[in-house]
Amino acid sequence: MLSTEIIICGLDGVLSLIEHRLHYLNNDEGVRDWDKFHMACGDDMPNLPLIDRLNQARAEGIAVILISGRSAAVSDRTRAWLEQWQIGYDGLYLRPPGNFKPSAEYKAGVIANHFAGITVRRIYESDSHLDVAGWATEQNIPCTLIGHNQGNGESREQFELKVVNHACNHTVLYPFYGDDDFTWGDRLTQLSQGVCRLCAATEQREERRKKTLQAQHQARERGLPPLEGSDKQIAWAETIRLSAFGGVDRVLRWVEEVSEEAEREDPDYWYSVQQGIKRAITYLEEQTDAKWWIDHRHGMQNHLEAGRAMLSSIAQEMGYM
Repeated sequence: MLSTEIIICGLDGVLSLIEHRLHYLNNDEGVRDWDKFHMACGDDMPNLPLIDRLNQARAEGIAVILISGRSAAVSDRTRAWLEQWQIGYDGLYLRPPGNFKPSAEYKAGVIANHFAGITVRRIYESDSHLDVAGWATEQNIPCTLIGHNQGNGESREQFELKVVNHACNHTVLYPFYGDDDFTWGDRLTQLSQGVCRLCAATEQREERRKKTLQAQHQARERGLPPLEGSDKQIAWAETIRLSAFGGVDRVLRWVEEVSEEAEREDPDYWYSVQQGIKRAITYLEEQTDAKWWIDHRHGMQNHLEAGRAMLSSIAQEMGYM
């Protein structure tokens, strides 16, 4: 019978160390092969100190429930790995086929559907899934983040689970299986002087929010129309548009500086250039689809060369020049 309290624990980057298979997701080719990434789970090394913590909880009568975004297609491999390392658990939930929900939504759904009314004592989660940690905080559920694996993993030996008290007063556990060139003491000092990833993400969101508000304010001052799209798209597109019009302003200042000389050298050509710039700017001012700005974001930067290249490209594409 399930206890009245449970502990929720993730797998990838939490209970299992995944450094050896991250190349399937992060590589120079930019290819993210999730199938191969999941299929290689049988070669993971276990996070032994965390396993000890979970075993202690089970000995105290608290059930351990494993909930992972790992594909259910590797369910047999996962169970074999858990048996190989003698990892005890009271429930295992893997992501079903066709389920592409964000981690927090997926895991919250599992908890709501299967453990309603049961107290979640603690959640152990990878600090790559900060949305889960954020959800846990909103639910007043203690969440212990497991930081990125330290070292290059060549020795594949688990030394211990390091406790880092960050400057934000949050505690994060870091599994360490390093190499001869890696000094944990230096890394420990570096980590403890900074905030945890959850707080860093919160600070980044606040900074992006401020930049978006600033961009919206400047857009209104320029008389630009409001952007259309999702909140996330608009927030991103506003900063892109602000940067693009920063380049436009630099082009206009350049036009003023060179106009007199350019007019003397070739008035007809200079007239066509000015008309092309004017029409390209009008074209930009009329773009209200946030997705358009996101799709065309490359090259839209706040400096003269970027502004000239952008306006020239638009003018030529639209047949203005």
